[in-house]
Amino acid sequence: MMLRVITVILLAVSVKAQGPDVEFDDKTCGRQMVPVEGLIKNGFKSRPGEWPWHVALFHRIANGANFDYQCGGTLVHKYLVVTAAHCVTLRSSRKRMAPGDILVKVGRFNISERYEEQGHDHEVDQIVAHRDYKPLTYENDIAILKLKVPVILTPYVQPVCLWKRDDGKVLPNYHRMLGTVVGWGLTENETVASTLNKAQMPVVDIYDCLKSDRSFFGNFITTKSYCAGFKNGTGVCNGDSGGGMYFESEGQWYLRGVVSFSSIVDSSRICNLKKYVGFTDAALYLEWIYENAPTNMNGDPILGHPNVRLINQGDCGKNEYMFGYQEKKKPIIQQYLWMAGLRHPFQNHQYVPCNGVLINKNYILTTTCVDWNDEVSVTLGDFNTGEVRDCHPRNDDPYFCLDPVQITTIAEYFKKDRLVLARLSIPAIIGRREHIQAICLPVSPEQRGRVYSKYTLTGWKESGQDSKLLQRAVVDLIYQKACREEMANVSYASEEEKNITDAIVCVRNREDPNRSPRCEDYQPGTAIQAIEKKSNRYLLYGIQTGISYCSKPERFIAVTEYLEWILDHMRP
Repeated sequence: MMLRVITVILLAVSVKAQGPDVEFDDKTCGRQMVPVEGLIKNGFKSRPGEWPWHVALFHRIANGANFDYQCGGTLVHKYLVVTAAHCVTLRSSRKRMAPGDILVKVGRFNISERYEEQGHDHEVDQIVAHRDYKPLTYENDIAILKLKVPVILTPYVQPVCLWKRDDGKVLPNYHRMLGTVVGWGLTENETVASTLNKAQMPVVDIYDCLKSDRSFFGNFITTKSYCAGFKNGTGVCNGDSGGGMYFESEGQWYLRGVVSFSSIVDSSRICNLKKYVGFTDAALYLEWIYENAPTNMNGDPILGHPNVRLINQGDCGKNEYMFGYQEKKKPIIQQYLWMAGLRHPFQNHQYVPCNGVLINKNYILTTTCVDWNDEVSVTLGDFNTGEVRDCHPRNDDPYFCLDPVQITTIAEYFKKDRLVLARLSIPAIIGRREHIQAICLPVSPEQRGRVYSKYTLTGWKESGQDSKLLQRAVVDLIYQKACREEMANVSYASEEEKNITDAIVCVRNREDPNRSPRCEDYQPGTAIQAIEKKSNRYLLYGIQTGISYCSKPERFIAVTEYLEWILDHMRP
């Protein structure tokens, strides 16, 4: 493999956040999550997902709409890519390119393919080239790209670790160690690689580097750069610039250097693979990276999140009654407009095995109550699953009828713990049908911190005479300490059920002797919500995980604890 000679410095560092959006996590960074089935002969080819932190930088072509591949880069944070300054500045200049002229492609393997399922494109919000970058000598050849929206972390998209730890772990001395460099640069046939290649090479002593070609390296090597390579034809070449040099330690990968400069063969301007390659030593720029890490101007991780604009739009959480009006006096039909029924297409359409909650036109929140590896159908705007057209008395209208339901499917989903965020294949018809609307999420600090003594529970039940109808109940909160004590005395409760954390809301599963079955056996995915007095709107506070059948407290996923994760994974 040959890496292109355009400098890119990527760092491997792990640091505690300076704020909620500035996290460099020692525990989760730098892990290869896609299984790699051995090595291809000679070890030059990589496999999809093997280097989930390596990204491709594309430049706009002459003010047109198309982009061409130019450099590599390294994902170090959900908002940050580290690359070489010469990859994002005008040729032989310190003047930065326009952010709109650079496109960052994450999760990619074959860049000759226009589309890859695991890949995503990201626009750049800001380019930060090092203030002391010198284009003629490649000194301080490092830059940071701040993305407009955070990347979605998947097995194919993960940040690498920065070359620092705060937990006392000592990283190995990288001198003379074999590091790995990856890229789409020129191959031995002097053609651009379509698939991601890798090469291993040792870091060499600075004196050996200077001795190998003092006339060249004497002009470029500094105390903040280093040399690496074999000088045997295996190395980095044109097109690999901006890619990182990675080292593994105890199962995690760290960024140490970024491809910056190399000598060329005569006047061909093609890299000389019989010479060492120069890297910017990213580990010496950690403080600079932290200084330029994305800080939340709002000071709040939710209100300052770029995707907060995707939720709480229009008439979300609509409540047509004045605040304080008793919930039990309200009709259920066309009242809780965000409830969704999930099932597999081959299942009985009258039975709802899984509830969901619409949070904007493209997304629902639910839990692990269907097989997410199978096709999942979503019904919006339903009330009576046993009728084609729903009619039921409402207020003073004895013959109130709903418009037809909307049926769509799930295009993709994301899962954390038991919470599932699923994207619809066809957007919900919000605003065009009165019985389909999204619920509001508690985004302000006051909303997130507020605890209600009672919540309104809505969803379809597992069984009983009324299981075909959307149901409602007002339930009492069980405070955490009491819930933890009660669950500890339930001998048949699982360890997961007994683990009552801040991510769990407990409510009392009410027993009603006037119905059959007697318990409020709502299906998983059922919502608990409360009306905020100030806005008179419903806010979603929990998603039910299971069914307790009156034998123990009902557990709900606390939506407030997952808001940042939800926003991170949403797209327009």
